[in-house]
Amino acid sequence: MNKRFFAILIVALLFVCNSALAWSGLTHNAICHIADQHLTEEAKAKRNHYLRHTLAYYASWQDEVAWSKEYAETRFWHAVQYDAKNRFQYRDGRNAITHISRIWNDMRNGGYKRLDDSTIIVNLKLLVHMVGDMHCPTHSYVPGPRCFWPCTLNGKKYKAFHGLYDKMPQLIHKGKKDNQIAEELDVLKKGQIKKIVKGDLHEWVHQVGSDNKVIYEWNPHNTPVLKDNTIELSTELVNKQMQYAGYRLAYLLNKYFGK
Repeated sequence: MNKRFFAILIVALLFVCNSALAWSGLTHNAICHIADQHLTEEAKAKRNHYLRHTLAYYASWQDEVAWSKEYAETRFWHAVQYDAKNRFQYRDGRNAITHISRIWNDMRNGGYKRLDDSTIIVNLKLLVHMVGDMHCPTHSYVPGPRCFWPCTLNGKKYKAFHGLYDKMPQLIHKGKKDNQIAEELDVLKKGQIKKIVKGDLHEWVHQVGSDNKVIYEWNPHNTPVLKDNTIELSTELVNKQMQYAGYRLAYLLNKYFGK
């Protein structure tokens, strides 16, 4: 085995390992498809100018670069965490909301005009992923042991409870494509969406964390064999979080680039 092939193999293996700790590409793509449908014309024009593609094209970019030297720190920007009093934990900036907030402060209401194009492009690529990840049930950690215990659901073994929920949209929407899932979920009216995007980023995170804790009521920490109806129990929550992520991503982009 030559050195070049070995290096490529290592990178590929690292990417596979890293991807196992995030919403699936299918999920991120569906969230981005929802967001794309709710961009203003100005935001669409800026998206095309800076990214040259749809949002879904870059939905998993953060996962793909996380093991590179340049973007190694982004490995820690996929989740949020709370203490026993349901207070957000900053973890020295190693969380998604800190960097979503940073991008928000840098780019909102035309602030992006002060930034160079390369910074804007990286911000957008990170944003489309982090907004999705912060809504994932096992990316908003609650007090107690984290969600990485091995478990079994309906006879199928999973290396981690976390990984099961990363794949949960695929189990719920079995056999469907990302655009089909987006079409099924993108059914809320303007008034409903307005309520979803109301408030600031920290209010969003608090709501996400509060909602997601229910998965540990269905299956408490370290439960080896999960309830047979876990997928059915999770369907409403997971679909809701995908919807909210899509609408909130669109809201942020619209605020960055105009009306």
